[in-house]
Amino acid sequence: MVGKACAGLLAGGVALLVLGALAFYGRAVVLDEQAFADRAASVLTQDEVQDEIGLRLAGRAIEDEPDLAQLRPTVEAAVADAVQDPQFPAHFRAGTQAMHHALFSGGSVDLVLPGAAADIRAAVPERSRALALLSREDPSLFHLGGGGVESGLVELAPDARRAASLAPVAIVLGLALLILAALRAPDRRRGARRAALALAVTGGVLVAATTIGRAVVLSTFDTSHGDVVVGTIWDTFLGDLRLWGLVLGAGGLVAAAVLEPGARGAWRRPVTRALAPCGTPGRLARAAALVLLAAALLWMPEVPLDLALVAAAGVLVFTAAAEVVRLSFTR
Repeated sequence: MVGKACAGLLAGGVALLVLGALAFYGRAVVLDEQAFADRAASVLTQDEVQDEIGLRLAGRAIEDEPDLAQLRPTVEAAVADAVQDPQFPAHFRAGTQAMHHALFSGGSVDLVLPGAAADIRAAVPERSRALALLSREDPSLFHLGGGGVESGLVELAPDARRAASLAPVAIVLGLALLILAALRAPDRRRGARRAALALAVTGGVLVAATTIGRAVVLSTFDTSHGDVVVGTIWDTFLGDLRLWGLVLGAGGLVAAAVLEPGARGAWRRPVTRALAPCGTPGRLARAAALVLLAAALLWMPEVPLDLALVAAAGVLVFTAAAEVVRLSFTR
């Protein structure tokens, strides 16, 4: 059994490691201007993303000049040609870089596509009336900060950059707590196994966070086209975080199996205790977990199924590693 103090150290270590991993990943992928622009430009390989950008640009052009509504097919065709032009990714990348800089420097946050206006006009037939109506100013794809929540997030962006600089501190403190928890164990092997399992839990939390977050975001869109576009953007920026979690979780499970494989089926005992806890607090926690699971199954059924598959894969990895270790010791 794990004592309360040891359990507290393990829980604190996992929490700090999760926060540190999120901050470190955010620094590498979101806060870095070049990395952000590179990933943003890479989504243009998806046809649905190109279609969405084309529809937005054509719609904004008609909003700015209502007379273009009668020439919508011409405008949409010209915009589609400009978006599919080999030069467009460079315009898009330059625009995302400028938007990123404005976001973290406290300026107005607009995704303006430099050079796109000239490309759109060049794609319009010379004798078309649309050529005289189209603006020569570079179009803005969208503006951040239109609502209360969105404006609040924009205002917090500079603070997020400063907070992310503490990522190494959080990771070091998290590892220190796991080491302290390991030192409180009856022996070093069992302590190291607890720390390894805590690392596996950290990976599991990262996987769960990305899975649930993706499902929540996609639930706000009611069309398959919107799901594809948003899903592509999410996977481009946060797909690697899920991979990090899977690798960390698998590594922690393998390390735990190597440190103390136990007898066949030994992993079932802690699972059984978790599913059938003793005492009022444990039973209340189980009841709350079951309610949350039921709500998730009704709201976004793919999330529990996905996490169940990940958990099953973790059990298989742990069992396989433990079996290999047991075979090695019996020889």
